[in-house]
Amino acid sequence: MWFALSACTTTRPPLDPPPQIVSVAVTLAEPAGDAEAELERLRSFDTIAAKLRAAHLHLRQGRTEATIDLCAEVLHGVVRPSANEESFARYLRAEAFAARGKPELGRFDRDRARALALDPELLRRLPVPEVPRPASTPRLADLPVQSRSVWGAAKANRRNLDAMTKVTRLTVHHSAVYFRDTRLQTCAAQLQKIQRDHMQGSGWADIGYHFLIDPAGRVWEGRELRWQGAHAEGRNNVGNIGICLLGNFMRGREGQPPTPNQVATLRHLVGQLAQQYGIGADGIFCHRDFKATECPGPLLQPIVLQLARDMARVGPGRVAAGQP
Repeated sequence: MWFALSACTTTRPPLDPPPQIVSVAVTLAEPAGDAEAELERLRSFDTIAAKLRAAHLHLRQGRTEATIDLCAEVLHGVVRPSANEESFARYLRAEAFAARGKPELGRFDRDRARALALDPELLRRLPVPEVPRPASTPRLADLPVQSRSVWGAAKANRRNLDAMTKVTRLTVHHSAVYFRDTRLQTCAAQLQKIQRDHMQGSGWADIGYHFLIDPAGRVWEGRELRWQGAHAEGRNNVGNIGICLLGNFMRGREGQPPTPNQVATLRHLVGQLAQQYGIGADGIFCHRDFKATECPGPLLQPIVLQLARDMARVGPGRVAAGQP
């Protein structure tokens, strides 16, 4: 006889008809002898328990199609299975699909098995899947940040990312492209273009900046802060938060000044980051401090320098609050 009350395996092949009680100890027990001989005996019994046991043995032998067929007989046969029997049939069918390398085909069966299962051991084999938490959208006190999902960021290449070390400084950039549009969708498309240029053109793992500020003064999440940026040349990126304002802040017909909203947001963002990470006024840089470039442009550079002077005088908290 098969014993359904113990989690131990059977000690000999079943000789009698399998009981209608379905449990892990019965259905999924290790074969006590020759599996093929046990399968041959099971063919004599037209019961749900026998079909489930046979489905399991076929699965162990790598015959996934036979497992799927037997489970279908249980699920759609003349005799309607109990909830517990259905849970075993769906579990076995999901396992068969997984063995075929197509677990997605068994996702519904696995979820249904989890909902119906009564056997404690089967429930243990069907843990509730861990739902990945969405990447948290950074919030800096009362300054909202548009998340990567809002602008449709491409997935970063994790193999080419370095973890951010202790943050000690931040660097301000401009995108060097004339840009005045304040519409959400247009700004999102601009970020997508920058990311493509960085990933496909420069071969970087992701967009290089951690934050971007559009002409409306919105802050956008770029590269996640847990990863070192790619904006200030080599080792200069270590512990360095990159902030880019959208626009070309050069003099002349192709240039433009930053908008008042961009300047106000830049002061707010820099002040809050400086407070959060303990960055002093001497840790505020322009891109041109690290290489021969005009970035962030002569129309923005004086604003950054004034911001640093104000922070040295009144502290990052008052700068973030917009206080003189």
